[in-house]
Amino acid sequence: MKESTITCYMCDKATTGGEHVPPKCIFPEQKDLPKGVDYRKRLYTVPSCDEHNSKKSKDDEYLCYVLTMMNQSNPVGRNQYTSKTRRAINRNPDLLRRFAAQGGIVGESLAIHLEEGRFDRIIDRLARAIYYLHYQEKWLNRIRYHPEFLRSTTDPENEDKTISLEADSIFSDAACYGDNPEVFKYQAVEGVNLKEMRLHFYEGCRFYLQFRGDAAIKWEDDSKNKD
Repeated sequence: MKESTITCYMCDKATTGGEHVPPKCIFPEQKDLPKGVDYRKRLYTVPSCDEHNSKKSKDDEYLCYVLTMMNQSNPVGRNQYTSKTRRAINRNPDLLRRFAAQGGIVGESLAIHLEEGRFDRIIDRLARAIYYLHYQEKWLNRIRYHPEFLRSTTDPENEDKTISLEADSIFSDAACYGDNPEVFKYQAVEGVNLKEMRLHFYEGCRFYLQFRGDAAIKWEDDSKNKD
């Protein structure tokens, strides 16, 4: 039988399996849902090597914890917090303390601390996987991204809100993809030398992504301390 020439979505290593994108842990397990409800229908996968699949399981869980802690999550996300995330916290009480930011409260919200570099790495990998899924090709340049649901503690000009309003306009008529939209869906638009995507987790947690050859940096307001 002819050997497959498909390589990992992140690198040139041989594919050893399929990676769920977004991570499977984002989607609630049956044991945490009412009978007959299924949020794991036709999950997306992309070809992956071992390094960019099985070895990143802790990062996948980390992303799930961040998303389910957000006030913007819908009832599905909040249920995922009270079930999956709370079980993890009960097993390891230090987990919640690791997210606590100095200062603690921003407005009426609890501020959380994102581990330096880790969150960027997780979203970069996620963005490349979604890009591969949609366009069936690898993205090799840098990616500009903005987590719309995270408000920077050092954003006096309210740039976060401005970027989200721009994204609302850009994606207002764009199709949505995903068989479990209450958990995850995405949109994609394409212009001249620019492709843009919007990822929706638990409906209210959104990421705005830009793929362009000259995208050397992320938005400056991507702070490590968010709420």
